[in-house]
Amino acid sequence: MLELQWVTTFLAITDHKGFGRAADLLGYSQPTVSNHIAALERELGTNLLHRDRRPVELTQAGAAFLPHALALVREIEAAKGSVAEVLGLRKGTVSLGAYPSAMAAYVPGLLSSFRVRYPGIAVRLFEMRANDLARAVSSGEIELALRPSKRHESQDALSGLPLWRERYKVVFHLTHPLAENDGPLALEELKDLNLILTGHGELASPGHPIWRQLGGRPRLAYEVTQPQSLVELVRHGLGVGVTNELSLSVSATDGLGTRYLDTDAGVRDIWVWWVDDRARSPAATALLTCMRDGARPPGTTRLE
Repeated sequence: MLELQWVTTFLAITDHKGFGRAADLLGYSQPTVSNHIAALERELGTNLLHRDRRPVELTQAGAAFLPHALALVREIEAAKGSVAEVLGLRKGTVSLGAYPSAMAAYVPGLLSSFRVRYPGIAVRLFEMRANDLARAVSSGEIELALRPSKRHESQDALSGLPLWRERYKVVFHLTHPLAENDGPLALEELKDLNLILTGHGELASPGHPIWRQLGGRPRLAYEVTQPQSLVELVRHGLGVGVTNELSLSVSATDGLGTRYLDTDAGVRDIWVWWVDDRARSPAATALLTCMRDGARPPGTTRLE
């Protein structure tokens, strides 16, 4: 098998017209240089150099081999440069999808930290509902999907990294009877309320653990996607809102009250997902590392 060292030794001899000069350039002993050329000639089955001439000259076979040797070394150097660029992550692109409240409360800080470490990597953002995110990452539309997650059958082909746990909160106008007390709200108190929910397929689903524990979903007044829409509906006295903690942290809730739900079901876990059998780009791996090692949103509990 042809060795790269033999080729670089051959090129050094042709450049400097002698074994001794090549040895000095490469930091080898002269016997090592001679052994490299002898091994290369055995591999190719012919003499490449006229050793009896001063300065050393190429044989006809050596002259034919020279452009190939130069091309081989150039390709090796180009390959090293490409690998170094990947390892150094000087450039690249990664696509990240997230649901609205995480896009507002978590992603900006993440990208600020990521840009400091990898200024040449572009991050393409996709803001979607949780169910749409699962489909988008499975189809390859995005590489990474940040979403509230429990492992469903549709996620069997995905791998995930747990990031944080956040609580659900009830939000109400300060004139509402719920404002008369502080502290966690018993789940049963939701039964007779007109509720405004966020999620479209997540919190509003009849199969959500909160409603299963309650024994059936209570009255639904409105369902929205954006947390600020929920807050403004509550502000106008159109119902009591139930949404996640992160949503309220990025919403203007002045003039409103909030209480946690007094139930183990009143939490949700946030994971980042990617397709299990699809090779991740170096840029995606770098962003995942930042997500794993970086800060979590204030008020949430870190998951490992």
